[in-house]
Amino acid sequence: MKKEYIYNPRHYLLQITLTSCFCIVIFFVSLYMIIADLYRGVFFLAALIAFYTVWNTFVSLSNPSKVILEEDGISFVTFGKTIKYLFDDITVFMAKDFRGSGKIFLRINHHTMFKGRYWIHTREFNDSDELFLYLLKLEYKTHPDSIKSRAWDSTRPNVDKTPVLPWNLPPEEEQKKG
Repeated sequence: MKKEYIYNPRHYLLQITLTSCFCIVIFFVSLYMIIADLYRGVFFLAALIAFYTVWNTFVSLSNPSKVILEEDGISFVTFGKTIKYLFDDITVFMAKDFRGSGKIFLRINHHTMFKGRYWIHTREFNDSDELFLYLLKLEYKTHPDSIKSRAWDSTRPNVDKTPVLPWNLPPEEEQKKG
């Protein structure tokens, strides 16, 4: 059984794809301006930011359009390419959450500039609160001795940190959800 969280397609097109395409244009315009020796410092900074945005979107695939939870792992789908991490193989799962914006920056296993880094804009996904909490709980389960996990324990002593897959909810929570 699996659960799919899907980014709102229109918002993904505008916020991720078109923004990155615009950054390609900014990158080349900035290179031209640097070569033309016009405001080199400003355009170098603009080129750097544009390059980083394009890299994250099209090379490292850091902005998934779909997150799939299965009994044995978690998958991220970006532009049709699926990258799956089996729960048994995950040794590092770090989540930097930005609660105000609903974003989470994930770093999984041996993350590099090419793989293992994901920006999850949870507010744009269906069942966004469920996804947000699941990712945080997965970090606490993976690193139970971390300071962040111990802080969770001290503020919520009666809350189970074990990530509960949506299809394994107890019957009373299933009724609340429906």
